[in-house]
Amino acid sequence: MKIVRRVLIAIAFFAVVGGAGYYKYINTVTHFNETNVNGNTTGNLYGNGLFCEIDGIVYFANPNDYHRIYTMNPDETDVKILANDSVYFLNADSNYIYYCRQENRDNSQFGFLKVNINSLCRMNRKNKKVIILDQEASTTCALSGNYILYQRHDEEDGVTLHSIKIDGTEGQVLHKSAIDPRCLVGDKLYFAGVEGDHNLHTFNMQSKDIGFASSENLWMPTIVGSDLYFMDLDHKERVYRMPLGGGDKVGITTYGTSDYNIDGNYLYYQSIKGNPDGLYRVDLTTGSEVLIAEGEFNSINVTSRYVYFADFFSGTTYHVLKGSDQVGIFNPPIQSSDQ
Repeated sequence: MKIVRRVLIAIAFFAVVGGAGYYKYINTVTHFNETNVNGNTTGNLYGNGLFCEIDGIVYFANPNDYHRIYTMNPDETDVKILANDSVYFLNADSNYIYYCRQENRDNSQFGFLKVNINSLCRMNRKNKKVIILDQEASTTCALSGNYILYQRHDEEDGVTLHSIKIDGTEGQVLHKSAIDPRCLVGDKLYFAGVEGDHNLHTFNMQSKDIGFASSENLWMPTIVGSDLYFMDLDHKERVYRMPLGGGDKVGITTYGTSDYNIDGNYLYYQSIKGNPDGLYRVDLTTGSEVLIAEGEFNSINVTSRYVYFADFFSGTTYHVLKGSDQVGIFNPPIQSSDQ
């Protein structure tokens, strides 16, 4: 009996040790993506990436709680806090959430220590474990397959375009200028020139080649299927559309814009010198344009159910059901985190 007892104890011991080892392994191994995976829509990333929907879950920066990261259902039910991190430029894939930490947290957090603030982070969607991909000041990030493209801020070099693999390896400078990484289609980046011109250029993540795509004088390009949408700098920042391969362009918005987002058959934009200024919705089929809310707004984000936008001056976040004109204040509850 003593021998049997010792065997059982040994088996239990090795089971515990083995289980602990396996748990450690599954929390250190990185799950990689296919090359065509992107982490959020271009329009949401232009709106600072405050909302990101995947697998029926909306990850968002709670405007009532220092932009800490929360989750909810697309219909805004079942709101839960994930962590104390204040975030923006949310991206997600099947296994992880990627984001830039914000500095605008309250004094109850570790912001006063200035430790890893504005760093580039990855959170495991299952166990909420966070690793820091780049501890330097990093912003404007976007997921392309197994790499994060992001702008890095350095006192000596200024703002440069970087990339890093999602396991934290292969960090490198892609370009020594402030190229915007947000307009990604698979592993190809489309961007407006920032040195010498504002034409449309491409960057291939596989070959690292830079190409020329269009001579239009543009800003904030968005690719939808085979169409290119952009702010036309030669036409008072109005949004235009043209075939990506070239052809005639068509004006979409009545007024110039400072921020826009496209979802399905609608384009939402904040007008410049509108009559009046406000958030407008354009039907991309009929061309009809409707004023949704009068005022000055930014951070236009879209989920499967709602359109979100923030007051430029107060920061108050509003929402409107897609297809509706009834605007309300987005007022999610504040919760405490045990992290």
